[in-house]
Amino acid sequence: MSVLQNLTAIKMLQLKAFKFQFNNPFKWANGWYAPLYCDDRKILSYPKIRDFVRIELARTIVEMYPDADVIAGVATNAIAHGVLVAEQLNLPFIYVHPTPKDHGLENQIEGDLRPRQSVVIIENQVNVGNNCLKVAEVLRNNGCKVLGIVTIFDYRFPSTHKKLEKAELDLTALTDLDTVLHHATNREIINEQELYALQNWQRKPSKWEK
Repeated sequence: MSVLQNLTAIKMLQLKAFKFQFNNPFKWANGWYAPLYCDDRKILSYPKIRDFVRIELARTIVEMYPDADVIAGVATNAIAHGVLVAEQLNLPFIYVHPTPKDHGLENQIEGDLRPRQSVVIIENQVNVGNNCLKVAEVLRNNGCKVLGIVTIFDYRFPSTHKKLEKAELDLTALTDLDTVLHHATNREIINEQELYALQNWQRKPSKWEK
């Protein structure tokens, strides 16, 4: 665990961005059940933490992807953070719908993007990873180079990382589930039995039952 991972996890725990429910787990859009919900939208309501996240996402991009031409947010949850980062770096911003719209102009890419531009994808959190994969495919199909994905929080599901590796997509996160669980246990937000349940869920989230 790096200093940045620890700091980000602590700040998110302080604003109660993580909700734990073991007896009445959350149901995700893909049908999975989860004893944990990450409400990273709360970050936007706290200026100091919002600034911290903006600066660290931007710093990560400068250090890892200095040749980035464009910042792309995954619609819709990563749009706000993507705009903040693009403003910090003085780079163009676009956002991409994982699936085509069925109304209006029916654009999948919102904003101006040219072939051969190098793009960094901003995601608010990565769990299953399907949205990132779809957005990367859209960008590549439009003739762009995807440098990598930068996110605030990574669940670190083994199945997700295998899919990203297969698609040749690098993922960098400010913090991850392992770091959050470490600090949540130390702060007695969860107990040892709950920690064990969360670790089992992390290994095989699709098999976990409420």
